[in-house]
Amino acid sequence: MGARSSRDTHENWDMNELSQATGVSPQQIQKIYQSFQQAAGRDGVLDQSEFAGLYSHFPGAQQQGPEYMQQQIPRLFRTFDRDRSGALSFDEFLNAIVMMNRNMPRQDRINFLVQQNNKHGRQQGDGRITPEYGHQVFRRLNDYYGLPPGTEHQCWKELDRNNRGYVTQNEFSQYISRQPVYNQRYQS
Repeated sequence: MGARSSRDTHENWDMNELSQATGVSPQQIQKIYQSFQQAAGRDGVLDQSEFAGLYSHFPGAQQQGPEYMQQQIPRLFRTFDRDRSGALSFDEFLNAIVMMNRNMPRQDRINFLVQQNNKHGRQQGDGRITPEYGHQVFRRLNDYYGLPPGTEHQCWKELDRNNRGYVTQNEFSQYISRQPVYNQRYQS
């Protein structure tokens, strides 16, 4: 869960972990990529209408009623369109699929996306969450849970009380799991 420039592309994702997180086999992920490319057309990205059409075919989405999906599509699209371009890249689309997979516990989905998109932590090999990345994740969670913007700085201050300039993945995950606001709505 981070800005496009701070993430690796889907080619660098661990396909077995992605398969577990999405409930979709690696072969199906390749088919999804092909479907994405077809739906996206020449520009290679999905607008909200294209996203709705493609997303409605995936696990999690198929388990929801049409009214629920009609309400969720704009929220999901807004949440995962980090640069507010009005379009989703394939990587952003995969993030949405993971987050909406109701066959995986919510906290596991968040942990997977935090780890997967933490380019700095993977490059350094220590999994540390930097303030910049932590703020991005909090903004995305706030978007996803329909919370007002601007609270990410306060969350980070509460989390990094010793002002180390980083937190571990475990500390970050524990903080999120203890926050009632992230545990009240859209649970599964």
